[in-house]
Amino acid sequence: MYSIDFHADDYASSPENSRRILALAQAGRVDSFSVITNMGCYAACMRMLRESWASLPRKPLLSVHLNLIDGFWLSSGNSGKIIQNAWGGIFFQGLLPGRKRDRLRQAFSAEIEAQILAFQAQTRGLTDEAGAPLALRIDSHVHTHMIPLVFQALMDALGRMELREQVRFIRCSTEPLSMFLLTPGIAGTIAPVNLIKNLMLHALSHSVRKKLNAMRIPTGRIFGVAMTGEMDLKRVSLLLPKMAAYAKKKDAYLEVLSHPGRVLSSELCDEYGPDDRKAFLSPKRDVEYQMLMALPDQPSFQKLK
Repeated sequence: MYSIDFHADDYASSPENSRRILALAQAGRVDSFSVITNMGCYAACMRMLRESWASLPRKPLLSVHLNLIDGFWLSSGNSGKIIQNAWGGIFFQGLLPGRKRDRLRQAFSAEIEAQILAFQAQTRGLTDEAGAPLALRIDSHVHTHMIPLVFQALMDALGRMELREQVRFIRCSTEPLSMFLLTPGIAGTIAPVNLIKNLMLHALSHSVRKKLNAMRIPTGRIFGVAMTGEMDLKRVSLLLPKMAAYAKKKDAYLEVLSHPGRVLSSELCDEYGPDDRKAFLSPKRDVEYQMLMALPDQPSFQKLK
């Protein structure tokens, strides 16, 4: 069903990062955000969220932001150890045949289960706008659940937990690239790494969407891959009407994906991997925070919603 969701990723990646996302929620600027459950600050950040929940003008949707890149392993056998993975490493390991691949799938499945349980434990008692328990929604840090091996591990975990029929949303990370290449003011400004990311995730999305549809698990489209770190007000203003028209044509739920939280350099420690040490401290996150704070004041976007 067509709708637009202004979404913030990475809640609980640090206390400061989480305070910024909460500020957006308190200002009514986000419809949803995703929660990382395996960082050292997780319990403290969720305490902040629970204490703020009653005062939020609209209750945001929450998603488990599965993290197989960094943070701490939560699953038994590895609990307390630091995860050290890269997206490409997981992808290529998933292509290997035999027992090594099977062991990795089992390890990821156990970790996914542990992270979902951690999320459920900290959100128990929170209710949505209608007063019902929060729906179970799932996405992942750097879109790892789109990798075939990880998607299989996720389905293994949901099946073992008997949660497949209770999941109300799993992100399918796909967005049309043509709009970025053909829109004046946008064309030629997209970072090559983001173009590659867009194409890779789009290729993987066909299988993911087909499987989710077969299981009747809701999904949608996203706006925020090609412009990762570049979701400023000017660019979003140019592209959102086109993305909205695209989603309406597909009768799809559209996540306007951003990363508005920022980790302080004083908060960094060993649990952050090399890529996150750079990304979480990026001043570009200030730009995305400012975009969300300003965007709802634009009448045209009020109509889109």
